[in-house]
Amino acid sequence: MKSRHLPFILLSLLLATSLSSLVSRRASASGYTDVTVFQAKAMIDTNPSLVILDVRNDSEYVTGHIRNAKLIPLFQLNTSLNQLNPADTILVYCGAGGRSASASQILASNGFTHIYNMLGGITDWTREQYPTYIKYTSIQEAINNATGGNTLYVSQGFYSEHLSVNKSLALIGENKDTTIVDGTTNGTVFYVNADNVTISDFKIQYAGCACAGYCGINVESHRQNINITSNNIFSVGFGVQMDKAQNVVITHNNITYCNDFCMVVHDSTEVSVLENNIANNLYGINVENSTQTTFSNNNITNSHDGISLTESDNNTITCNTIASNGMDGIYLSQSNNNIIYHNSFQANARQVTTHNSINIWDNGFEGNYWSNYTGTDTDNNGIGDTSHPIDSQNIDNYPLIGTFSSYHTPLNQDVNLVSNSTIDNFEIVAPNSILLQVSSTTANQTTGFCRMSIPHALIDPANGSIQVIIDNGQTQVLSVNTTLYDNGTYRWIYFTYQHSTHQILIVPEYPLSLILPLLIAATAMATGAHKKRRIRMC
Repeated sequence: MKSRHLPFILLSLLLATSLSSLVSRRASASGYTDVTVFQAKAMIDTNPSLVILDVRNDSEYVTGHIRNAKLIPLFQLNTSLNQLNPADTILVYCGAGGRSASASQILASNGFTHIYNMLGGITDWTREQYPTYIKYTSIQEAINNATGGNTLYVSQGFYSEHLSVNKSLALIGENKDTTIVDGTTNGTVFYVNADNVTISDFKIQYAGCACAGYCGINVESHRQNINITSNNIFSVGFGVQMDKAQNVVITHNNITYCNDFCMVVHDSTEVSVLENNIANNLYGINVENSTQTTFSNNNITNSHDGISLTESDNNTITCNTIASNGMDGIYLSQSNNNIIYHNSFQANARQVTTHNSINIWDNGFEGNYWSNYTGTDTDNNGIGDTSHPIDSQNIDNYPLIGTFSSYHTPLNQDVNLVSNSTIDNFEIVAPNSILLQVSSTTANQTTGFCRMSIPHALIDPANGSIQVIIDNGQTQVLSVNTTLYDNGTYRWIYFTYQHSTHQILIVPEYPLSLILPLLIAATAMATGAHKKRRIRMC
């Protein structure tokens, strides 16, 4: 019974390998493969390293092209082959498919081995209402002429503008590093004065001074349903500012070098700040008189302070790295009943400062990692033996011995991990196996540990014990407890190892002779991937 999942694991690996081989053999006698726009869209969505080559002329390209397509007109291709890598997978398109076929033949004849010609070209692409990115003379003019509810796809380029978004629109840049909206050190770059607005994938830079209230993005009062995603907000006054807003999502942005607060949340509710990199700003995040805000999976580093809450109750701060801030990691004034756990507080001048505030610093089971915690873990469960007092009314009862991270699974559940190692790679390599790579965090580190919570849907302990295998079984597991805790949905396990760089496989328990073929195949699939799949919420 213990091995009943193994055929499915091996079958999945075999199918993945077979499908990959099948695709590689589909090239036609001409040396390239024709694909429909539907197949091309699937390739783009699933292969981030795919090179997209547009062989039309520049005047056609600026009126609408596929996202991040490289432009080399057909008449220049023979003399521009050095701009392409023959080993890359390249999708070629033109207006209707004629020029792209010629271009694909040129590439195939010159040793390019993975060439795909998109039949029907941009004509069929737009007929299917797939997005095309346009080089606008003026983004503001495009906004003014747009109908509410539309999406504007903005080509990469330099736009010196101050934009007023006064209708419900989605504004999506082609690339957050090369679609640049520049405020010329004067004024606010984006004014949002409408509900249901999305701003995504822009580089927003050089707004005016915060002393005059200027911002990268200013959400005007009483706006709701605002989404600010995957932008690079750089060298502005305030980064993002909102007042009396509701249902705002700020996620996957890089916010750096603001000359005041990187984010201001005033009198607002239901604001979610998720998976942002917030670094090297004068101040961090300022929250005043706001409730039901969530800060999760952000890196908040190298500012005067991390997160400041004033008169703000019932908020959630979880899974953030708050490190190397010159004043406070978190500052709380007259702010109560905020839930703060699974964060990593590292080397802040003051980890936390509180005034007239009583808050919750653990979930009743796990708390936060504190770089200044001096307690021990004699019972080997990844939790400190003693509590971590912040002040007389704020206590982390379950301080973590290692830093916390969380990873998404195909089952839409998370695997949570507490470790004193650096997690270099995390993969779900088969329907019910986990592969991770760990390395030492410091040069003199001798012993590492992992405390992991695994959903039953991924590895069901009812079907057998959980097994931990290090380096194909060549490295000894110093200690392991696979029954640390179980709440009926998740199983917690804990294991230790002599420190070095290790590859660790976690599977239902099978004989080692059956596991080794799986491990070899899984290792081959995961080699070079180095994917840290963070979930949006803890």
